[in-house]
Amino acid sequence: MSLSKSIKLSFLALMTLGVAGIGTAEARSPTVIEVFGKNACDADTEAQDEIFDILQTSEDVILVNCRRYFDGDVEDHRYTLNYCNDRAREYSTKFGYAGIKTPMVVINGRWDANRKSVTPAVKLGKTDDVAQIEMALHENFINIDVPPVKSEAGFGSLFLYAYLPTQGGKKLVVDPDVELTEEVKTKIRLKQSVPFVQEVHKGNFYLRPVLAPVKIGYWAGEKMSLSYPLTDLTALAGDRINDVSYVVVLQEGGDYGSVIAAGEIMSHKEMALSLPKSEPFEVELISTPTASTISLQ
Repeated sequence: MSLSKSIKLSFLALMTLGVAGIGTAEARSPTVIEVFGKNACDADTEAQDEIFDILQTSEDVILVNCRRYFDGDVEDHRYTLNYCNDRAREYSTKFGYAGIKTPMVVINGRWDANRKSVTPAVKLGKTDDVAQIEMALHENFINIDVPPVKSEAGFGSLFLYAYLPTQGGKKLVVDPDVELTEEVKTKIRLKQSVPFVQEVHKGNFYLRPVLAPVKIGYWAGEKMSLSYPLTDLTALAGDRINDVSYVVVLQEGGDYGSVIAAGEIMSHKEMALSLPKSEPFEVELISTPTASTISLQ
């Protein structure tokens, strides 16, 4: 007997989370995390887990999860792009590395992090004065408004990233002898240690994987407005187009400079999956004497 239920958030509740859905994007000064990870890598999974927790506790963090491509029949190539390899390589050069770290995590285009220092780097990134880009999504195009931004270089590059909803997810597996009292449920929600309870991934985990990246403009230091057609992205997304989210990032002085402005429009599906105040994961018994799944609700 299953008591698990689907995640449902009302439109009003979504708007109170501080991140806009389909329509417009308005938020406080954002912090941009760029991840360049290798599929089926334990270190990459650890980094995505930490970033997932950050997204659930911070309303002003934007993620660009760029999956790197590796040759070989045994490699998992889902969501991988050669663009991500090239971009990671350029960041490696910027930070003076001999090779590309796995994963490479960059905050606001300026702070280097790894799987053990993502949270401190994000806290450091919150001290940056990143401007908010306003966005509006229409049927076949997206309107983008970049406000006046202070910049020593006076020029920069504008990027658009389209990403898919989080793939995979987690569940809490418990021993059938554990009694799921309200106290135990509360501890699970607060991510406190509970004996005989283990958090596991439901298949491969991909946190907001980038579907398509594109450089859409050159910024000359002043307020800028443009409309970008989404025809190519629509073709790539196919029947998933209504679940696609969009990020716009302005980088000072070129393609790999500091992020000085950013904005995001998030699909309602992704809002329900990984925003703060989202529903807890389901709990599944290790063995199933009478029931296979027990809801935390």
